[in-house]
Amino acid sequence: MLLLCGKSCTGKSTIIEELRKLGIKEVVSYSTRPPRPGEVDGIAYHFITKEEFFEKEKQGFFAETTSYNVASGETWHYGSAMEDLTDDKVIIVNPHGLKQIRKMKQLNPIAFHIIASKTTIMDRAKKRGDNTDEVLRSLIADDFDFEDINSYIDFAFRSDLGLSPKVMAEMILYTYRKTMEDKNN
Repeated sequence: MLLLCGKSCTGKSTIIEELRKLGIKEVVSYSTRPPRPGEVDGIAYHFITKEEFFEKEKQGFFAETTSYNVASGETWHYGSAMEDLTDDKVIIVNPHGLKQIRKMKQLNPIAFHIIASKTTIMDRAKKRGDNTDEVLRSLIADDFDFEDINSYIDFAFRSDLGLSPKVMAEMILYTYRKTMEDKNN
């Protein structure tokens, strides 16, 4: 399974769009956060209520879950369905989700850390129209959440060095396939 892990606005979703064009299926996670403008239910996320999320969690539906206390005071919950996680797919996870998936014996996760500078992250967040308070909260939380990330990733790629998302996706996919091939030999 190909895992993309990175702070907010590092380019993970854009890279996934390119990976989909290359034939890789994406795991669509579940979220209780409201959709951003232009996000489509079932494509960006499966947008569900908190009640639905907690019921699915209680039933053991999720392989991994995480929650964020956001600047508005709300808590947004995210999770990935156990049945959706297979080695032929890609998923975006945070460090907590990455650690949970690494424990799943039936998967062969290869984790890629997508990195961008704080300046790039701020610029991308502004262009995306994100709430400034939420971006600042996220930057602070990400510093803590990603503190020991190098212990859990296999490869790191910078998304702010001028490479197109298409080229990055091709590099990641090549690295993923080569690593899986080496593991199987």
